[in-house]
Amino acid sequence: MDIIKNFVDPAKYGIKSPYEMEPEFYVVHNTANDASARNEIAYMNRNDYEVSFHYAIDNIEIVQGIPENRNAWHAGDGANGRGNRKGIAIEICYSKSGGERFIEAEKLAAKFIAHGLFERGWDINRVTKHQDYSGKYCPQRTLDMGWERFLNMIEDELSALKS
Repeated sequence: MDIIKNFVDPAKYGIKSPYEMEPEFYVVHNTANDASARNEIAYMNRNDYEVSFHYAIDNIEIVQGIPENRNAWHAGDGANGRGNRKGIAIEICYSKSGGERFIEAEKLAAKFIAHGLFERGWDINRVTKHQDYSGKYCPQRTLDMGWERFLNMIEDELSALKS
């Protein structure tokens, strides 16, 4: 699976990913705008906000902005929160307007997450949503369309990898 790496400058680790991390699960988000994965990561990398995430996934590509062995500020559960300190943050792009681009982005995200689960020997119970940590209704479009539907997409991809 091709992943474009555009890592945040280590000089910004203090605000973007200050802690080393041993990941334990995925945390799924929707971006709530219509930027591409490249643009999501580029914006995160250039600003000085304490918001960060590991991957942005659109209908075409997967872009990584934070190494998986570093935490990210995405789950809204504080500096010592489990989501922020143990979760690999996945942002699914094009969720503001939805449509075909979002549906394809979701499919690519499901495939990517399934690959990660397979490689780590994890199962579907390692896939969580932003809402699980802060109560925020996110991933909003995915929730509106059905969380179980999305988990089933991942399960289907995982089953294909196992066969």
